[in-house]
Amino acid sequence: MSGFIGEHGDSYFSVWRLAWVAHKLPRDPLHLFDANIFYPHPATLAYSDAMLLPATVLSPLHWLHVHPVAVYNLTLLGAFVASGVAACLLVTHLTDSFAAGLLGGVIFAFSPHRFEHFDHLELQFAFWIPLAVLAWHHAIARNRGYLGVGALAAGQVLSSIYHGMFLLLWLGVLTAVRLHATPRRAVQAGALIMAVPLLVMALYAVPYMRSRADVGERGPTEVAGYSAVPTDFLSAPRNNRLYGWTAWLGANERHLFPGVVALALLVVGLWPPLDRTRMVHAVGLALALDLTLGFNGGLYHLLYGWVLPFRGLRVPARADILVLLGTAVIAGYGLTRITRTIHRPRLAAAVSLAVVIAASVECLAAPRLIRVPTNISVWYGALRDRPGTVIFEWPVTVPWRLYNMLDVEYMYRSTRHWQPLLNGYSGNYPNSYIGLLYDMRSFPDTKTIAELQQRGVTVLVLHEEQGSRPSYAYALERLVRDPSIKVIAEDREDGRRVAFLELLPAAARAD
Repeated sequence: MSGFIGEHGDSYFSVWRLAWVAHKLPRDPLHLFDANIFYPHPATLAYSDAMLLPATVLSPLHWLHVHPVAVYNLTLLGAFVASGVAACLLVTHLTDSFAAGLLGGVIFAFSPHRFEHFDHLELQFAFWIPLAVLAWHHAIARNRGYLGVGALAAGQVLSSIYHGMFLLLWLGVLTAVRLHATPRRAVQAGALIMAVPLLVMALYAVPYMRSRADVGERGPTEVAGYSAVPTDFLSAPRNNRLYGWTAWLGANERHLFPGVVALALLVVGLWPPLDRTRMVHAVGLALALDLTLGFNGGLYHLLYGWVLPFRGLRVPARADILVLLGTAVIAGYGLTRITRTIHRPRLAAAVSLAVVIAASVECLAAPRLIRVPTNISVWYGALRDRPGTVIFEWPVTVPWRLYNMLDVEYMYRSTRHWQPLLNGYSGNYPNSYIGLLYDMRSFPDTKTIAELQQRGVTVLVLHEEQGSRPSYAYALERLVRDPSIKVIAEDREDGRRVAFLELLPAAARAD
């Protein structure tokens, strides 16, 4: 389980953030968000989704010395399965058909869009959504249990902020729609549902407001670029076995085609007459579609302008998780409608099985994996015992190509020592780090060494990377001539050289 990982840098990033919470939680929980990247900035864990709840729940695995990559891979697989089971429970309850539940589980958990986000662990923690909606149906029917719905929604917020925000909006709107005939009850139910998640969000927002001063908000241009357009719903990601050829119709994170089976049964499920439950989920589906369109729709402009957390969301198209929820429920009704016209039980069961298999085949995907380094230098572990250490690793990327595998692999290596690191990779970047990348374009001249000293660096780690400018050999030869630099050790990782250098304070150069 620890040999391979998704090829995108976010996979390593999730390995790091799960491990960071496990490391920091028993030692200094009050500074949990002050992660070891982008030194000396505070609250750097809040530069992206902290996944606080799953990271906390999974911490004992790290304490038992399970390999961090194994923890990540087990969690990723478990999240897919949990999403399918939760959706199956919801659709089975609503349709009174286990076959429809299986179909709903496949659509919600394994649709092509879910595999486009194979490397985004936080977006796989979607099982809270169908569980909260199931609890919502029970609460509406019994007029009690609204706080439980809110607790499940809070679990979603603490697992995935994107999904949490979209779920809270769905619950608020659909509660008003479902109870529109009794406004007083609608207000009471809405208040009880929102009480717990809003309290959680208020507390959770504290570190994110601290980090907001460093990284700002998502600009309208960026949000517009990740707002879906109609053709995106005809496009599947390249890793889909059947429909990957349609990827050109969409764009990054905007491949939203759910499959032919899902669409066909969605039409059957929406065909009149509609009962009240299907009407409610049809409204929820319409809401989700509009959210997915972002600035190309109607509602998102208002949310972006008036609801502060939405200014931190970059990709409105991720609201497709609610599109998949509505599709799973209504397609489940569609399958039930078809099978109930078949009066021979065995034939009805065979049709249901064929539909579930066909939907599953449409979801087949081949995410690209890369091998995890196995021979990380032992000198990383030795850095753990050096007090006052601040590390900078080279080479680094260029400022106009931030999302790369260099910095995030340095973060993965930092799980061996947890010392402060100038490098970093996250959903947001502080301006000071972007400035550092510009400054390091002339590394390793005297000016760049002085800049690193000014930023408090005490250990410089130099990697041999193909195509780096300057070369490893030239950079090392230049650095060892500097009186403020001393060689700690040289080693090899996967056949490539790596050097650990001590960077003395600026005063040592004058001495």
